[in-house]
This record gives sequence, C-alpha cells and structure tokens, in this order.
Amino acid sequence: MFSHNFKASTTFMIERASSLDCLEETFAELSTSFTTFHINFQCIKQVHESLKEFNKAFSGFLYGIKMNAHCVEFPEAPTKETFASFIQKRDELLNKSTPIATPVRKINTPTPISKIKTPTPLPPKKKKINKALLIKKLIKKIADSLPSKYRDQHQNRKNVELILRILCDNPAEGKYLQDIVKCTELPRGRCIEYLNVLINTEHVVKLSHKGILYKLIQ
Repeated sequence: MFSHNFKASTTFMIERASSLDCLEETFAELSTSFTTFHINFQCIKQVHESLKEFNKAFSGFLYGIKMNAHCVEFPEAPTKETFASFIQKRDELLNKSTPIATPVRKINTPTPISKIKTPTPLPPKKKKINKALLIKKLIKKIADSLPSKYRDQHQNRKNVELILRILCDNPAEGKYLQDIVKCTELPRGRCIEYLNVLINTEHVVKLSHKGILYKLIQ
C-alpha cells in the first residue's frame, strides 16, 4: 500500500514538473521584454532631463525678451508730434517758395525812325543742377546731425547713408520697409533701428498705407 502511494506521488510530481517546463520559454521571453522595457524607460528619463535643461535655458531667453520689451520702445505708428512737425515743415517750405508771376501782355507801339535799334542781350544760361551732388550734400548734412553712435561709427554711418540714398531715389512716394530691407540687404531689425533714429531726428516720417511706408522730409 505504501509503495503504491509513493509511486503515485512520484508520478504526480514528475507530471507537474513536466507541465511547468513548457512555461520556461514564455518566462524567458517575459524576462527579455521587461529588460527592454527597463532600457526604454532609461532613455525616456534621459529625454526628460534634456527637456528640463532646455526649459531652463528657454525660460531665461523668454525672460530676457520680456525685460527688453519693457526697457526699449519701438513705436509702430507716427505720433501726433510727428504729424505736427511734418505739417510745420511743409508749411514753411510752401511759404518760402515764390509765386509764379503772371505774364503781362505787351502793347505794340510804333518804333520811331530816328531811334537806332540795339541788339537785345541774350539771357544768361541757367546752370545745370547736379542732382547727384545735391543728394550727396543732403545725405552728409543729415548724417552729421545724427547722434554720435550713428555719426562717428563707420559701419553705422555707412548703413544710414545707404538708407537715405534709397529714400532720395523717390522722395515724393517714399519706400516701404520691405523694399528698404531688400535693397540694403540688412536685417529687418537693423533697418528699423536706423529708420527710428531718422524719425526721432525729424528727417524721416513714418506712414501706414498698405504697409509701413517711410518718406524723407524735404
């Protein structure tokens, strides 16, 4: 009886062990998957640390931009004082201009026979106006009146004179900001800086008409 029970118990343990052996491969795959899962979590942790460092640096950058916006003012439209100064200078130029004289009709009178005719002297020739020389003098005059940073520093003065030369090409119609940036090949921010200096010194007026338009005050 004892031997029979022992034999049955041994047979049961052998069968149970053999049934667990079939799970060995599955558990090995599960262990490998958990190892891969752990490695991926380590990579995610590294990405999190990198994002954390980026957020610190980027937040400092945004804070700097915000402080710069509070400290520096760049007006985007002409003020009332700008319009008043422009109108005043225009009125002064109109007052200085001489009115065109109306020609007087001459009455033909008979010339006495005894009077000897003398040749009429020719009117003096008008000197040709050298437009390029006038523009050059105007640009020099404006550049000499700017603050020392834009008057004495060679590169700043060169860029300002380039912008003034572009504005002098067609002073009546003016130039749009995008055209000035395209012609000078300067960064947009630098062009705005030079134009703001010219506006503050009352040499250029800024208008808004289908874009930002700049005109030279003559």
